[in-house]
Amino acid sequence: MDSNSLPLPTCPSCGSSHRQTKEGRDRKGQARYQCQNCQRYYLVAPQSRGYPASLREQAARLYVEGLSFRRIGRLLGVNHQTVINWIRQDEARRPPAPLPEQVEVIELDELYTFVEKKSRPSISPPA
Repeated sequence: MDSNSLPLPTCPSCGSSHRQTKEGRDRKGQARYQCQNCQRYYLVAPQSRGYPASLREQAARLYVEGLSFRRIGRLLGVNHQTVINWIRQDEARRPPAPLPEQVEVIELDELYTFVEKKSRPSISPPA
């Protein structure tokens, strides 16, 4: 190997650093290689895909503050379904909320008590 040549990259699949050929570029302009041992195409330094974790955390904070999924999507510049998926993933990672051992106060919905206390039937008379 002379001083002007660069060392060949190592294949991420088989680990070989021999018989690596340059096979053009990807859409972003990065050099693409092919391992002649396992025939796999790869990039030396692939760029990460997706959104940064800080954006996901910001979406979770905005959701806790009471903003809708569509509003969060507009503010952060992402699709609202992406925000929904982030929130669901965040909730799945959290431990379940603790349940109290003894309940002291029970609240009932107003509509339930209103319907149960009605003195006349709920069917309207014919017109």
